[in-house]
Amino acid sequence: MHRLYFLFLFQFVFFGNIAAQDTFNRQHEKFIRTQSDENPKELLKILQTEEKLLRKNSKPTIRERALLALDRGIYFYMIDEYEKAIVLFKKALSLNGLKSNRDKILLYTYLGVCYGYGPEDYVKSHQYLDIAIELAEKEKNDELFASAVLKKAENYYFQGKFADGVSLVERLVQGKSLELSFKRKSYLHASLARGYDELGNFKNSHFHFTAAIEMAEKTKNIRLIADQKFNFIGYFLYKERFGEAKEQTFKVIRFVKDKPVLEENLYDCYAALGQIYSSLNQLDSALYYSEISHKYALKTGDKESLAISYNALGRVYYDKEKYEKALYYMLKSLAYDQQIDGLKDAGDTYLNIGAIYFRLKNYPKAIAYLNKSRQLAYQEEDPYAIYLSYNNLVEVYRELGNFEQAIAMYDSTYLYYERVNDLQRDQELLRLEVRYETKLKDQENKLLRLEVKRKDEVHRGMIILGIVVILLLLGVVYILFIKNRLKKSKVAEAQAKIRTQELEEELLRQRLNQLTEEINRKNQLIHSLENDANSMTEENLLNKVTLENDWLAFMSEFDKMHKGYLSTLKQRFPELTINNLRLAALVKLEFSNKEIANILCISENGVKKAKQRLKERLR
Repeated sequence: MHRLYFLFLFQFVFFGNIAAQDTFNRQHEKFIRTQSDENPKELLKILQTEEKLLRKNSKPTIRERALLALDRGIYFYMIDEYEKAIVLFKKALSLNGLKSNRDKILLYTYLGVCYGYGPEDYVKSHQYLDIAIELAEKEKNDELFASAVLKKAENYYFQGKFADGVSLVERLVQGKSLELSFKRKSYLHASLARGYDELGNFKNSHFHFTAAIEMAEKTKNIRLIADQKFNFIGYFLYKERFGEAKEQTFKVIRFVKDKPVLEENLYDCYAALGQIYSSLNQLDSALYYSEISHKYALKTGDKESLAISYNALGRVYYDKEKYEKALYYMLKSLAYDQQIDGLKDAGDTYLNIGAIYFRLKNYPKAIAYLNKSRQLAYQEEDPYAIYLSYNNLVEVYRELGNFEQAIAMYDSTYLYYERVNDLQRDQELLRLEVRYETKLKDQENKLLRLEVKRKDEVHRGMIILGIVVILLLLGVVYILFIKNRLKKSKVAEAQAKIRTQELEEELLRQRLNQLTEEINRKNQLIHSLENDANSMTEENLLNKVTLENDWLAFMSEFDKMHKGYLSTLKQRFPELTINNLRLAALVKLEFSNKEIANILCISENGVKKAKQRLKERLR
């Protein structure tokens, strides 16, 4: 009897453990299926169920603990907490309990991606991704193999190595026949489209953007389709092909409309239309679509979307010279800016509000907001924004008749000199060239008509033929005479202009080199003073002020040499910070990453990351 009791108890415990393990395994499989949809909320629910199951089990196996660590790591990856994810993936690795090759491939793939996104240790990142690629190839798991290759290509893109990334994905596409889902194929084409776009190969970029959309449409995944179509809009905007951007945007709107889960995409589309029509200076249409975009922002309640939509409406009304409404929307935008980022990104809004108050002739408030803009520009170390604030203050004080203060404001911009540019002379030379070419064409056409007439009327005799020949010769002599005289004149003017430009550019280049060396020296000095606890704060502050002046001078001289390059860049992309503009200038001057790192006192990896962020902002 006792033996039967113990046998029954053993069977109950044994089969109970098997049932518990089976339940946990089912939850893990569900988690792995769901992770491909990138839905953190659903993943968290499954994860909580897994944890409850293991808490009930007093002695979880090493495999169950490893799987739980893997699933936790994937969840933290999904919510962008890469450091926590790395710790959990390392734990799963150390437990050595993963039996499935699929789980191992996922572990190494995610671990490699986290090292790239988190600590930016690309050496380790590539090591783990290469292990994942090798395992997936041996396992003949095409989906996971392609996924790991795409992640490695993204790593290259993040480092600015677009040629390497494109080459890697192209080898994957062309190397062998893979059994891939349409979703994975869509990602492959999107990756190639981005890479070719960055490399300036717009023909291939256009082809792969189109292919990415085609593959996405075959998945029937509406979110993926909407995302891929919207990426195409960014491509057209980057190339300033506004007509095609507009057409593509309306296509996306027709697709996402009446789909509640894609309301955020509708906001993006209408915001893009507002931007397109503003660029085309069609202000009524820009206002119409900006208002629709704003309605969707209000519906979603997203503060960042509301700040952007209020700002867009303010800009349109300002362009339409309806300053009261422009002020209303700009103040609303400022309120949301302050809720999201405090005062970090409010500088441009302060500047816009100050400009509106100036138009409304409310000079005290204009001064107050322009000073706030200037203060934030100093905090953000944005000399261009400081320059704009001072310029606006000069106008305000001039209108007030306070010329002493206006002069003081004007003196603060002394490092910014007017660009040396002989546009009038260039335009006159262009007109002369056009006039010369037109005259030459007329003479050529006349000679051709005479030649045709001569051939048609050859039967009229040698007299007419002689006259035609004489006219031809005279015409040729006249043309050659005129052409030679104009050519000599043009060459002389061009040589004089080239000599002048070469002298000016050499002087500017010398000035830029001096300023670059001075900036580098002062950066190093400030860095050493900050590390020295006994250093004088006033001395450090003085060095920072003089360093800022050197940067102002550098960017002014750079704008002279490159004909307003930074001014144009800031005007087209007002969200660019001073650090973005400084980096753009140094890249334009063809400094190496190491030289840029020395000048800006950051690491070479920091330079690469800054370059990538700058390119993303410039689309």
